[in-house]
Amino acid sequence: MLKEHSTFVKQVIAAIDCILLLAAFFLANKIVFGPAAELQTMIDYWIMFIGFMSFYLYFAWTRSLFSILHFNWMSGLFRRVVMIFISAGFLGAAILYLIPRGQSSRKLYLAFALLSFVFIGLEKFFIKQFITRMRKNNRNITTLILFGRGRVAAQINQEISCHPEWGFRVIRKLDLSISPTEFETVLKNCYVEEVCFCIPRKLTKDGFAIDPYLQICEEMGRPARVFLNISQATYFARWEYHRFMDRPTLILHTVELDPDQMIFKRMCDMAGALVGIVVLVACYPFLAVAIKCTSRGPVFFKQVRVGKNGKRFVIYKFRSMADDAERKKKELLRHNELDGAVFKMRNDPRVTTIGRFMRRCSLDELPQFINVFKGEMSLVGTRPPTPDEVSNYQKWHHRRMSIRPGLTGLWQVSGRNLVKTFDDIVKLDLKYIDNWSIWLDIKIIVKTIRVLFKRDTAF
Repeated sequence: MLKEHSTFVKQVIAAIDCILLLAAFFLANKIVFGPAAELQTMIDYWIMFIGFMSFYLYFAWTRSLFSILHFNWMSGLFRRVVMIFISAGFLGAAILYLIPRGQSSRKLYLAFALLSFVFIGLEKFFIKQFITRMRKNNRNITTLILFGRGRVAAQINQEISCHPEWGFRVIRKLDLSISPTEFETVLKNCYVEEVCFCIPRKLTKDGFAIDPYLQICEEMGRPARVFLNISQATYFARWEYHRFMDRPTLILHTVELDPDQMIFKRMCDMAGALVGIVVLVACYPFLAVAIKCTSRGPVFFKQVRVGKNGKRFVIYKFRSMADDAERKKKELLRHNELDGAVFKMRNDPRVTTIGRFMRRCSLDELPQFINVFKGEMSLVGTRPPTPDEVSNYQKWHHRRMSIRPGLTGLWQVSGRNLVKTFDDIVKLDLKYIDNWSIWLDIKIIVKTIRVLFKRDTAF
């Protein structure tokens, strides 16, 4: 649907949004400083307006908020608007701490952000209603020919029929039995804007080739869209189009991470790591002396762990066990309280006296903030396994390593002692991966802090 990609329409909608933001800023200025507020007051706070508007335009463009002709534009519209304003609002608020005090006003900023959300939200609502009504009245319609057979073809036809607001109309359905000559005749005699090919992976008819039909579309100048049914070969993986080495390719991935949110995640990791390293430096002299006085061995414990997509790195911890703990582990494997590729023992005899205190307060994990700062770990993720544990993984267990490991995670705050098997741990990890968002990370961090202050033995 070539009209979906109209840059002009996107630019017009973006311009309208800028006007609405300006109107919101003007009205907020009147509300905060009174009806007699002059234009000069708005000029004094121009950095606040430009900063917020720039962040809004970036997030709105990357989240397709201006692509009103796209059939999927209405999907999750309100949620997208909320997320855009939250993201732009936080970054815009950061500007208040960077600019001179005379050019910032918290009351003005809050009023401006709130009014902007109301104005933009109402605009998108009315646009959505207008487009829906227009398309249900057969305007702004894209006519299609559905060429193919099988379950995918039937599903596509059914979805288009059930969603007239998408603006699609299937005017002809053609089976694979039609010859290229007959197909050419249909194109000559029909008003059709696009041909959708839905070809099954397994063809019962020998000798079928899609090439002649695509060449006819090419010669006649008709756009063609090919639904690649290889997506049906997988259960939950996502497919995306990418150009690679100047060739069209499809990439399969099981982790869908919003690039913009990933930037925020890394920023949060860096900020949290810096705070953690400060705490680490403050605690080091006391913990180092306590560790050295209560057991033989180094202050720090270093171990090779497996990170994202199998990349190995060295993890750092304050040593909480005896120096020969790794050797004694083999003798204690029969006391493992969890079934599967992980070792857990409630009263582990290898743990030293100071080690029990550090573990209860999670002080032994402070050095891992160095791993977070280096980018080997994140504040929130899945716990990094050892190579020995990975060697005992089942195939589906490996997906828990498709993201960067973390200091804490969903299964830790869900009650670690209530988990009976390693499979239960992996299921919680996969639930985190499949539902990841920056807000889920924030919830887990808050729960982690709550658990630490309660000194909950489940953590």
